[in-house]
Amino acid sequence: MSASVTTYDVPPLADRGSRWWRSHLGGRLMREVLVVAGLYSLYKLGRTLSRNEVGAAFAHAQDVLSFERFFGIANERSLQLLVLDHRWLVMLLNRYYATVHFPLSIGFLVFTYVRHPGVYPRIRWLFGLTTASALVIHVLYPLAPPRLLPGYVDTITHYGPRIYSNAAVTSQANQFAAMPSLHFAWAALVAYGIIRCGPQRWRRLAVAHPLMTLVAIVLTANHFWLDAIVGGLLAVGAGLVHKWVVAVTSGPSIRAAFGGGATPDPLG
Repeated sequence: MSASVTTYDVPPLADRGSRWWRSHLGGRLMREVLVVAGLYSLYKLGRTLSRNEVGAAFAHAQDVLSFERFFGIANERSLQLLVLDHRWLVMLLNRYYATVHFPLSIGFLVFTYVRHPGVYPRIRWLFGLTTASALVIHVLYPLAPPRLLPGYVDTITHYGPRIYSNAAVTSQANQFAAMPSLHFAWAALVAYGIIRCGPQRWRRLAVAHPLMTLVAIVLTANHFWLDAIVGGLLAVGAGLVHKWVVAVTSGPSIRAAFGGGATPDPLG
């Protein structure tokens, strides 16, 4: 009695490698990493273009304060005074400002790419358009943050973490790129994306991120209210521009690149 042998078709190694390369965790992922890294390098380069505009930056700060006084919202200094006696709160806000913004934004992009590949192109373009428009304003309208003005306390310098004393940071940072606040713009985009396509249990917490970011950037004297308002408007404007591009674009490859393909999009 002969035993029957079950055989399985095992794809050749080359075929498996080819399928992996075509998947969203293969060649596409490598291309995305290169694109994001290239855009970030250009962004860092662009931020250095106006960091020597000292006179203009401080003059613009006075203009912003005058604008806020006209609308009755120039209360950043008085609000900061309310928290300076609470060291634990100042330290919490400092840490949130210095350590949450970039890792959480990158983590959100990675999560969206892995779990919602059909949505990711749209999220990427929203971040890209918002950041590009912010960079233009950074160059054209250098602005000194409140912490560099008399009467405000630079809580990062006084309480830490002292990120601005780090030679690697100061060599590339533009301390006159306060307008608009990308901290707030990115936080708003993260919250929007999580609310629309994230896990249900995260959606109620999503709005806490931009709110906490707003409190942190103002009370640490890193931004004026107007910086956050403009950052939020840029994020909204990026969404409108993206919708228009997808609506007027007929080519399927271009539509897919902008997140307007056939894949159901919970952000739509």
